[in-house]
Amino acid sequence: MKVFNKDIKLVIFDLDGTLIDSTSLWGDIDKAFFERRGREVPDTYSKDIAHLGLSAAAKYTRDNYFPNENIKDMMDEWTELSIEAYAKHIPLKEGAKELLELLKTNGVIITLATANSKELYEPCLKRLKIDNYFSMVIDVNSCKEGKNSPEIYDRIRQTFNVKANETLIFEDSILAMKTAFNSGYNVIAVYDKHSERYKEDAIKQSHLYVMSLNDVIKMMK
Repeated sequence: MKVFNKDIKLVIFDLDGTLIDSTSLWGDIDKAFFERRGREVPDTYSKDIAHLGLSAAAKYTRDNYFPNENIKDMMDEWTELSIEAYAKHIPLKEGAKELLELLKTNGVIITLATANSKELYEPCLKRLKIDNYFSMVIDVNSCKEGKNSPEIYDRIRQTFNVKANETLIFEDSILAMKTAFNSGYNVIAVYDKHSERYKEDAIKQSHLYVMSLNDVIKMMK
């Protein structure tokens, strides 16, 4: 696959694990959350909730593990554990800002589709000085479904009147890239240590697998 060509008009980035190095934080939060309740984190838990927004993830967690928990209380607990990290500490992944600048220079529409919540990602984007690159930012909390559905991607491309085959999506979540891949989008799978165990599946559910965003920069240049 040629990463950048005249047919690509729109790029949709995922945030966590793709543009910013934050997935290990969520693993720590999951561990703390379950330990407070005397349990270990189930093996597939992070994969199962990666495509969901905070509310849907809380509902999934309650329905499958803690039926007596209050969804809002769970969301508040997760937010409390993560808000300082997003506002002050989480870094960009290597090559992220240079890639955004390169895409901007090439006249591509740059957008963001995340499963995170606005109170976390907005301060983070501003601190990292990348918020101005995005012509549209949308999270799954404003959609009917998570990234198990192409809804969030479709809403973005329809906003800019762009076809799926003219759209390039960067994702690290195996479920999200599978959704995009099977819906006719061009997909670049981005390595993240949190999802390393799904590498073989990621290769099959994408057009290109990269270990770093720097790999994409080299290809574009």
